[in-house]
Amino acid sequence: MTPMCLTAEMLALFLNLLDPTRVSTESGQITVHATEGDVIWTRQGTQWCTDAPGSGR
Repeated sequence: MTPMCLTAEMLALFLNLLDPTRVSTESGQITVHATEGDVIWTRQGTQWCTDAPGSGR
């Protein structure tokens, strides 16, 4: 599976569309609590990436 990666700015724009209660953060990791399960974004250098199902489409 190919990970999907976004710049910090693009991820911030995406997260601003979500209900803040569905997002939790810790150092180097952001978790979006989605209906179909948690989606974990991890910092990889200057980008944020996820291996969530369907992210490589």
